[in-house]
Amino acid sequence: MSTHDEGTGGRVTDAVAERIPVNGTYNFRDVGGYPVPQGVVRNGKLFRSDGLARLGDAGRQTLQELGVRVVIDLRDDFETEVMPDDVDGLGLQRLHLPVFEGSGASASTIGITLVGLYEKILLQHRDVVVRALREIADTGEEAVVVHCTAGKDRTGIVIALALSAVGVDRETVVADYAATQANLDGEWLEGMIALVKSHGVEVTPALRVILGGSPPAALEEALDLLDREFGGVREYLLDSGLSEIELAKLRSVLVEAV
Repeated sequence: MSTHDEGTGGRVTDAVAERIPVNGTYNFRDVGGYPVPQGVVRNGKLFRSDGLARLGDAGRQTLQELGVRVVIDLRDDFETEVMPDDVDGLGLQRLHLPVFEGSGASASTIGITLVGLYEKILLQHRDVVVRALREIADTGEEAVVVHCTAGKDRTGIVIALALSAVGVDRETVVADYAATQANLDGEWLEGMIALVKSHGVEVTPALRVILGGSPPAALEEALDLLDREFGGVREYLLDSGLSEIELAKLRSVLVEAV
């Protein structure tokens, strides 16, 4: 359920951010409106999405109308070569931060569980995670969209950490992550399954979860890992190289007082 705060003119909500109908995408969302102590995540500042390769004129126009000026692409080299973002000519700053290095590196994670995948991202690739948060903090007032192929795992981890770092409660962070599955069900997931089958891979129920699932328990376990090993998200980010000044900067760009 959403409410509107008269002081900010924005959305303050205890519900999950709804999908924005950007042509060519299935999981494009504004994570603004979530409450934090003494404030709220800014509306129209931080977006999350699946791939941006099929925007077309309509999608490109919507991106401009939303004010997006920075694109952070977490996909590997192969993914970006095969399905490049359709944003040429929009004057956007484009940052390629592959979570998994090398061409086709992301495909090597296909047999792993979501819990295992998230642990791998958080522990073996935290330099990229930290850089993504640092880049978000450096965007100032410009709107930024973070995306990968599904907008689910790599994007899900980065967004979950960003929201947690600025004070969004865990229940809301997990709910935001979990909302992806309903957006991907249907056309997006069936297309991905057809692609996987074309490469001779058997599509098991477990693989369907890897491809299109975002069960709350998967992110809960990832956050439990950070609590157990580091003492929490902020402590994990500090241990991974982000400074207190950078965390304060991240909060200043993502949060407005209410």
